[in-house]
Amino acid sequence: MKIGTFAKLFHVTTDTVRYYIELGLLIPDKKNIHYQMNQLCLDDMAFITELKKFHFSLQEIHHVLSYRRVTNFSDHEDIDYYNNLLIDKKNQLIKEKDDISNAILSIENAVQSSSPSSKEENFTGIPFSFVHLFYCPKCHVPLEMKNVTIKEVYIHTGSLTCNCGYHAAIEEGIIITSNLYETSPYPSYFYDKETIQELNPSMINLFEKSNLWLQKVLQNADLKNKLIVETNVDAVVSLPKYIDLLETSAYYVFSGYSLAMLKKLKKRIERMNSKLNVLYILNSDLNLPLKPHCIDVFVDSFTANDFSLLNPQFPIHVLNNYFHSSSTIVGGYSYYDSSAKSLKNITALYPNSHEHILYPKYLEENLSVNGFEITQSEYLGSCTEPGIFFDYHVINEKFHMQMYMARVKQ
Repeated sequence: MKIGTFAKLFHVTTDTVRYYIELGLLIPDKKNIHYQMNQLCLDDMAFITELKKFHFSLQEIHHVLSYRRVTNFSDHEDIDYYNNLLIDKKNQLIKEKDDISNAILSIENAVQSSSPSSKEENFTGIPFSFVHLFYCPKCHVPLEMKNVTIKEVYIHTGSLTCNCGYHAAIEEGIIITSNLYETSPYPSYFYDKETIQELNPSMINLFEKSNLWLQKVLQNADLKNKLIVETNVDAVVSLPKYIDLLETSAYYVFSGYSLAMLKKLKKRIERMNSKLNVLYILNSDLNLPLKPHCIDVFVDSFTANDFSLLNPQFPIHVLNNYFHSSSTIVGGYSYYDSSAKSLKNITALYPNSHEHILYPKYLEENLSVNGFEITQSEYLGSCTEPGIFFDYHVINEKFHMQMYMARVKQ
């Protein structure tokens, strides 16, 4: 019998039959270069098929098959030996069944505990401690609050106005400015499954390294009663991963241009620690309704990359009025080698981008122009296939990642 006919008889592939021959589970006749499956092969394959149904491994099957070939199970002792093997396998399967049942139960418990009920939700708004920081980004004078509703210790709805005509709304504890994109520049946001699927694991590893670097730097910094601002929460958001490990007396501001993203972020932080002082601002041009010179620490979660990809300006230049003589910037920057073809794609795909975005010296040169100097930096590595999220990337070109700390020049 040819291998193909033999394989069909036992509903396996010819590759499987050849593999069994290679392992010695089957011993066919050989004529020239072709195998001929004999009666022994038929008997052995029937026995192998039975043992596989009993969940024996190929190694175990080889052992049993060898014993049968030697003894042919011809006396009671041999049969008892085989029966004991079957009983041992049965006991093993019973234990595995119990282990699987326990694993299923553990998974069910994990699913229940990871799905918070409405009773576990902690809804917050704008803490009163932020009110004195609300200033007009045009006139730099305090904003007037109108039609305010308060729940417990939080401002939930209302408006912020200035005599110059500036207006911002407060909805569900989030400040919504008029400085917004008509449509979001990204189809999905950082916490969406779609975005995660558009990033290759190697790129996610680099982002995780950047988060660990930021966490270490911020945990070693004095953040007591400091104002910490992160603006790039739509594309990359860093602080929420470890905010519960940072200084609880600090004031945190998160700004983004997607209301859906800010609401997701707000819920996540409320679940982690609802007692933190946190302010959420919907804004796209970085002209925030905050007091001049109020930012102590700016977390650049690749804001330079994403803001300058959509705008011809350097974000620190726009934010410069919010910094003071002791302000610190900590964050990350991605870039290509200056000869990379990806840089030309950026100009074509993002015509409003800064002409030098993602160039090697873009960050350092623009920080210097705006009065900052890098005091600490670390190169995290590169990725040649970051994922389709980076639509301008040319495969096999190195997409570098650098972390840095910068301070105001003295």
